[in-house]
Amino acid sequence: MAILLSLVTAVMFGTGDFIGGLAAKRMHVLQALLGAHLVGLVGVTAASLMWAESYRWEDLGLGALAGAFGFIGLGLLYRGLARGPMGVVAPLTAITSAAVPALWGTLVDNDTLSALGWVGVVLALLAIGLVSWSDDEGAARVSRRAVGEALLAGIGFGLMFVVLGHTDAASAPWPIVGARLLTASVLLSGFVATGRAVFPRDRVSVRLVLGLGLFDTSSNAVFLYAADRGSLTVVSVVSSLYPIATVLLARGVLGERMSRIQAGGFLAAMLATGLIAVG
Repeated sequence: MAILLSLVTAVMFGTGDFIGGLAAKRMHVLQALLGAHLVGLVGVTAASLMWAESYRWEDLGLGALAGAFGFIGLGLLYRGLARGPMGVVAPLTAITSAAVPALWGTLVDNDTLSALGWVGVVLALLAIGLVSWSDDEGAARVSRRAVGEALLAGIGFGLMFVVLGHTDAASAPWPIVGARLLTASVLLSGFVATGRAVFPRDRVSVRLVLGLGLFDTSSNAVFLYAADRGSLTVVSVVSSLYPIATVLLARGVLGERMSRIQAGGFLAAMLATGLIAVG
């Protein structure tokens, strides 16, 4: 069940990234994030009131901490993607976001995996890089700052996974409420202070924001349930296969070409998931 939920998380993360990319072409990325986080806050609060078995202030606080790490990671990721090359920034961020919880689970939580399971973890990390890689930017120069920002972004996302993985399962999805409360408050304060419009006005942009809010927030909530039912190491690594969903949607919706390297990454990801499940 943990593997299945982790794959669902990856699909939701990847879909959210794809929608976010479309939204960023029509509006400022912070406007897209603010709208999405406000929508997510309303939805996840309603879900918590209906489904959560318990409520703990500690989990709300941990959720806010996770939201802060995730927000920092997202800011650094978009900054790194803007400086590029994307073909280096994206895979470095994804691999690091998977490696941080894996190291934490092994060193701190004493997660135990079989040798076959660890082979799957390593193969999954390789698959993340292959699927994210872009041949078109292979000749672009990579600065130390771009590499550093990609690694820091991955650490931010990885720490978000770690913190969410240590919340009480019975309180899910309240921790996500804490995360969205923090990020939405920070973003909204900035928009009010600068007098900028909070929501886009055209219908297409509004739909993109609604979709982004749905998939982004739901992916975090599903991750909570996955982490409760399996190893943090396994759940984090499998969830970090999200670039697969993004690449598939880009190919199916936008007609973007998939390189041989990316195709190899898909095969590696499928094999890695099977090895992790068996191990």
